[in-house]
Amino acid sequence: MYPEMFSIGNLTVHSYGLMIALGILVSAVALYREAPREKMDPDHLLEAVIVGAFGGLLGARILYVLINWEYYTARPFTAFFTHFGGLSFYGGLFLGVLFLYLWSRWRRTGFLRVTDILAPYLALGYAFGRVGCFLNGCCYGLESAVPWAMPAGLADDLLRHPVQLYAALGAILIFIILKKLRPIRPFVGFLTVSLFALYGLMRFTNEFFRHGEAVWLGLSAAQLFSLGLVTVSLLVIAAIYYAFPAKSVQQSGRARKRPGKVKKKAR
Repeated sequence: MYPEMFSIGNLTVHSYGLMIALGILVSAVALYREAPREKMDPDHLLEAVIVGAFGGLLGARILYVLINWEYYTARPFTAFFTHFGGLSFYGGLFLGVLFLYLWSRWRRTGFLRVTDILAPYLALGYAFGRVGCFLNGCCYGLESAVPWAMPAGLADDLLRHPVQLYAALGAILIFIILKKLRPIRPFVGFLTVSLFALYGLMRFTNEFFRHGEAVWLGLSAAQLFSLGLVTVSLLVIAAIYYAFPAKSVQQSGRARKRPGKVKKKAR
């Protein structure tokens, strides 16, 4: 494990924080380039990335502190950010979305339209963050004898499932799926809801290999929350199709159309 990448004088660059910063930077550059194709102001989209990232980091830290409240009540000053250590993705996801919603109201731009554009890159940024977890040695998996098992620096020297890399690969797969779905999305907000569903499914599966405590029916709190997220997301998609079937099918058909030459009828 490499929790510290390098040092310059008294400044130490930590792998976890560096990977999160790289994820935000790569996503911001890609979105800035894609903005004209999505008929959006690149500066506004870059602004959305900054607002979402700030809200996400804040929410991720707040939820992590609340989950580990007993630890931080005795050490209140350590509750503040320390090299980006100790973050909870679900807290970051929901507070980041809230910040984006407030920003979209202020900018008077379509909230779901913006989140649909951001959705694939949120998955990509998450992959960078999980690589950071792997380098840091945190969020480790269960003991295992699989050939690719590795020790976790913050746990012990036992070989464990590299669940951080499982999650990173899963997030890259979600990124690819969402990019493929973008041209054929049946309604505005589809990619956003699909991100919730796909992430919930990936997180639910990955938790079976991750070190943690079961809270109900052998499932961890993260698994129960993920299961609820998948269920609600699928219900939202089904409800929209049920309430507006003609509109959804029509939009989907328009998205699949490709311009071509019109054939003349034979006389």
